[in-house]
Amino acid sequence: MNRRILWGLPLLLFSLYPINGHAQAKLAIYGTVGGEKSGLPNQDWTVAGTFGFYYGLLHVGPIDLSVDARGDLSSNINSGLIGPRAAVKLPIIPLKPYGEFIFGVSTYSRTAAGLKDSNDFAYRYVLGLDTTILPHIDWRVADFSYGINNSANGTHVKTLSSGLVLRF
Repeated sequence: MNRRILWGLPLLLFSLYPINGHAQAKLAIYGTVGGEKSGLPNQDWTVAGTFGFYYGLLHVGPIDLSVDARGDLSSNINSGLIGPRAAVKLPIIPLKPYGEFIFGVSTYSRTAAGLKDSNDFAYRYVLGLDTTILPHIDWRVADFSYGINNSANGTHVKTLSSGLVLRF
């Protein structure tokens, strides 16, 4: 994927932001720890971490629309991904399920074909659940992602993690 396109994508997403909309400027940073299955032959689940941030673009009723950017790190895969995020704040109970479609680049330390340091386009579907534990701190109860990485012959990577979210 062309680097200009990858760097221009966040600018495009922010330019689509409606100026007259009732936007809720909301920034949050997060970090999680869990496991990742790379999809490579003879590779089991490994310890993985995710860090990133999301920026709220629009708040409509119980729905928040944001842009999420994250990095996923494990012994097999390093990824940089960005994309839209939608979350729903449930009434009465402090739970916020969310979903994302993120895309970017993944780098494998070794691919199924035996290539070392291979990188290419990747995308993932993410589903998760946050709950408020303090006024500006959420516990990311679960963050599950499923995706395709072209750099390793289209392997199906899966991650499951838990962590903290700091909201500003």
